[in-house]
Amino acid sequence: MVSVVYGVVTRYFVGRADPRAFFLSVWLYGIVSVLAGGYLVATEGHVYIDLVYKRLSESARKAMDILSLVAIIAACAVIAVPGVQVAWRSTVINEVDSSLGIIFAPPIWWYRWVAVAGVVLVLVQALELLYRRVRPR
Repeated sequence: MVSVVYGVVTRYFVGRADPRAFFLSVWLYGIVSVLAGGYLVATEGHVYIDLVYKRLSESARKAMDILSLVAIIAACAVIAVPGVQVAWRSTVINEVDSSLGIIFAPPIWWYRWVAVAGVVLVLVQALELLYRRVRPR
């Protein structure tokens, strides 16, 4: 919020926006969004299609949960493997965002690791939730 307020104030008083404020607010929003995925899965806050889900029997709900968790785990695994490769390559070359030229070229290699961390958190939470669904009670 501070970066957005700063951007608005500089645009109002100076007459032009500071692009760093825009980039910072986008990065912070991205970090919160990506890292919130693991929390969402951990608290089982993901959205079900209640119209169908609530009408199913307990065993059918369990089967639907298992199927959706397996799909989430597979998707996370498919995304995480190349994500680590891209993040590693970005770290090695110390990648920067050069979209604004030499005026403002912040390093973005760390941001790639945030995306990988978010996917891994969702993967770990989905594995834990799958274990809870399939273990005998």
